[in-house]
Amino acid sequence: MNKQVAITMRFDPNLYERIKTISRGKGRSITAFVQEAVARKITEEEADVLFDAFTLVGKESRDASVEYACDAQREVILKDG
Repeated sequence: MNKQVAITMRFDPNLYERIKTISRGKGRSITAFVQEAVARKITEEEADVLFDAFTLVGKESRDASVEYACDAQREVILKDG
């Protein structure tokens, strides 16, 4: 069994009741519900960070160009050849 860290969380009473209702309806604990929701949100946030990073690369194609590296490799190959 994985070790887990116990924490205290505070919820708006209405939100807590909604969580409790959904958890019970699915036969799951509130802890399992919150863990799943947090894991899903983390995955979403990580995907957003990657998307933003790749978007930045694509914005300035001149800055993202690797043509200079190809030119440098060509120069080395021709020099040694």
